Amino acid sequence: MAEALVSSILTMAKALASSMSEQLIAISTKIARQELKLVTDVEKEVEKLDSNFKAIRNTLEEAEQRQIVEKNVKVWLEKLKEVSCDMERLLDEWRTALSKLQTDPELDVSASIPKRKKTSLTSWVSSCRQVVWHRDIANKIKRINERLDEIAKQKDRYHLTKTKQYSRVESTSFIDVSKLHGRDEIKKEIVEILLNGTSEEGCIQTISLVGKRGIGKTALAQLIFNDQKVQAHFNKNVKWVWVSERFDPNKIARAILGILDKDSADNLQNPIPLQDVLTKISEKIGSAKFLLVLDDVWTDRDEDWEPLEAVLQQNKSGSKILVTTRKESVATRMESSRVFRLKELSDEVCWLILSQSAFKGKGNELRKNLEDIGREIAKKCKGSPHVAKTLGRLLRKENTRSEWQNILNSQI
Repeated sequence: MAEALVSSILTMAKALASSMSEQLIAISTKIARQELKLVTDVEKEVEKLDSNFKAIRNTLEEAEQRQIVEKNVKVWLEKLKEVSCDMERLLDEWRTALSKLQTDPELDVSASIPKRKKTSLTSWVSSCRQVVWHRDIANKIKRINERLDEIAKQKDRYHLTKTKQYSRVESTSFIDVSKLHGRDEIKKEIVEILLNGTSEEGCIQTISLVGKRGIGKTALAQLIFNDQKVQAHFNKNVKWVWVSERFDPNKIARAILGILDKDSADNLQNPIPLQDVLTKISEKIGSAKFLLVLDDVWTDRDEDWEPLEAVLQQNKSGSKILVTTRKESVATRMESSRVFRLKELSDEVCWLILSQSAFKGKGNELRKNLEDIGREIAKKCKGSPHVAKTLGRLLRKENTRSEWQNILNSQI
């Protein structure tokens, strides 16, 4: 949640800077030099906002975990949310002011101005109005930045560290699939489709896993991806691509080419036009049988997928695509032959996940002493394996009933 919030703020900050830059071009440099100096500093302030938000974003995962047991960290996140809300209001204010500037009839002072002076004086009055609005916005950005500076300093005070960033590449090794619970039946059914399922005219068949964040889509997909029967069926012609919100058709095309001809993919110049990669795929895709996993797909726009689909449709050899997504519309757009909607896990399974992490390396006596509270905590996971695992890691550091009770009583 917090990460999405910060991403939204970064987008708003850039939009604000861009909009201001465009408007400032039209303002006369002879008007109110001090005010204009403040206005021209807006871009620097926005750059500072951008830098602060990026530094904070790298620590959000740890902060979201620690807020459950550390009140100071929870307050820190609440302050960050307040700043982000103020930034959103500021952008709305800027857009409203800009719209008013463009449409306000009071700016038409032509009735009281001689014709020979009308153009220059009207322009001067309009520019003055723009300066006032820009100055007000600039001051508000500066005040927000001062608050954000303090939040950034508190990040260091609470020893919030940068979370190690991983790329979801083939075999996504950062996920421990050996302890995946509650998805055995779905996994078995999808593997059966991959091994034996066919589509009309032998075209590529798409299977989609749909579910909310943290429900276990990627972990299940990797379990299927690494299944020995699946690997053997496709003769290890399998590829994993993390798609994400920043859709890059070239990355997907390169991955497909890498399945068909690794040497050709490795020797591609960088950058290379998408069409050139698609041409190479078209030359080789006809008889190949492969599995392509597209993890975390967001886009459902036709224009994003059509170039890739044009070459994939040439394959008639029983290839498959496995998609993970939070959006039902993606599964529809991909013309999935089967859609598996992952539901919340039971409280019992959440307890199993939580306890395995919480009691790792600890004795049975401690488990017996804390199990009743632990099971109540597991109910607060609301079926999310990600939350269960996160809470388990936090509880591993706590060994008394009072500490576990505090976590149970906290707002999770």
